[in-house]
Amino acid sequence: MNHVLCGLAANVSLPSELVDRLIAVADEEIAADLTDRADLSHAQAVTLASRVGESAARLAHAGRLTAGRRLDLVRRRPTARKALREIATHPRASAPALLACLADPRARPLAAAHAALPPRVVEQLLTDADRRVAEAAAGNPSASSTPGRRPRCPPV
Repeated sequence: MNHVLCGLAANVSLPSELVDRLIAVADEEIAADLTDRADLSHAQAVTLASRVGESAARLAHAGRLTAGRRLDLVRRRPTARKALREIATHPRASAPALLACLADPRARPLAAAHAALPPRVVEQLLTDADRRVAEAAAGNPSASSTPGRRPRCPPV
């Protein structure tokens, strides 16, 4: 039965009200087909993102969620870890969303490299115990505003 629903989700001629019904019953497989729809409204994208964590990551990466919705996503508990990584690499990620991404070990180096991260935070990350985070912060364009600072890398 799921393959039928996935087929419906991928059908570009499906009316909006039926898309709403699919969103209401979506699992990760159906949500994957729904996130690829070009006609997905903002309200439908937000509803889908709140229902299925994996779709939230895909929608955030595709820029289908506003900055405010991306921030809501990172504040939600439990946060989808993949969503944090997608948000940390999004070119329009906001500073508050990036600060939230720093809490996740896998998203932390990605957020440390993001140009929207405040310079004072980048400066603190230059001495992070995680070598990947310190190196990412050193490559951050905001790091150039702190001359003479080099990452303190722990011994190998």
